[in-house]
Amino acid sequence: MKTILSLTLGTVALAALLTGAGCQKHDHHDHGAVEAALPPGTKPYPLKACLVTGEKFDHGKPYSFAHEGQEIQLCCKDCLTDFKNDPAKYLAKLDTKK
Repeated sequence: MKTILSLTLGTVALAALLTGAGCQKHDHHDHGAVEAALPPGTKPYPLKACLVTGEKFDHGKPYSFAHEGQEIQLCCKDCLTDFKNDPAKYLAKLDTKK
């Protein structure tokens, strides 16, 4: 019985490590990827990383939405709160990439 319990706990720990990869800014495992249609004429997102954290999108699909005619991509939906608190701060990152 102890062996089964040890194997089960080991498997759970490994799964937590593997699924925990990704957004290090937030303590969660659901990255909230969204596949939504953007309004016509929306400028495509020019970066390969989250606008808030700078984290690359190698852990899954980004959370995408349109903001004032610009597509925005975030590593997870939790970053949306940071973006909404100071959009100018994050939009400035796009201006430096042009």
